[in-house]
Amino acid sequence: MRVTTPPPDGRYTTRAAIHAVPSPCVAICTMNAASDFCDGCQRTLDEIAGWSAFSNDEKRQVWVRIGQRRTRLLQDTANTPSRP
Repeated sequence: MRVTTPPPDGRYTTRAAIHAVPSPCVAICTMNAASDFCDGCQRTLDEIAGWSAFSNDEKRQVWVRIGQRRTRLLQDTANTPSRP
C-alpha cells in the first residue's frame, strides 16, 4: 500500500490543474472597434466568452492565434511612419 504525505499547505494539486492552459487575460478589457480584438489579450469576443468551456487543445489554438495577431500588430506598427 502506498502512503501519500500531503504537502505542507494541506492541498493536493490535480494532474488537470498542472496541465491547465492559463488565460491570456491581462485585465485590460477594452474591445478595439477597428480590430474586433481586446486591446489587452487580443482575443475576439467569441474567444473570451467561450474560454471557460474550451478544451485545453482549443485554448492552445487561441494562444496560437493570439501570437499571430501580436506578430501582425508589431509588423504593422513597425511599418507605420512615426509622426514628427
